Amino acid sequence: MAKKLIVACGSGVATSTTIAEKIKAKFEDDGIDYPVEAVDYKSIMNELPSASIYVYIAQPDIEVLDRAAELNIPVFAGIPFLTGMGMDAIYAEIVEETGK
Repeated sequence: MAKKLIVACGSGVATSTTIAEKIKAKFEDDGIDYPVEAVDYKSIMNELPSASIYVYIAQPDIEVLDRAAELNIPVFAGIPFLTGMGMDAIYAEIVEETGK
């Protein structure tokens, strides 16, 4: 499986890019070398097979969650990276998934 964290929002431009950049910055601060990419939700089913961690903005469809489960890809809420509420706990779980 590829080692890549993907962040998906509706367009793959605004919110997902903001969250991806926040996660990248935190990884850099913590010395974690792990690819992070913003993607649009319309292409999520094509993106999942090349991912190892999935961070969502809007609640994904059940088909997306089922596919992530089939691929053993952990799924995390991304909104805490915008609000700051609960961000540290989710970030710690993401870091655990990177194996660092």
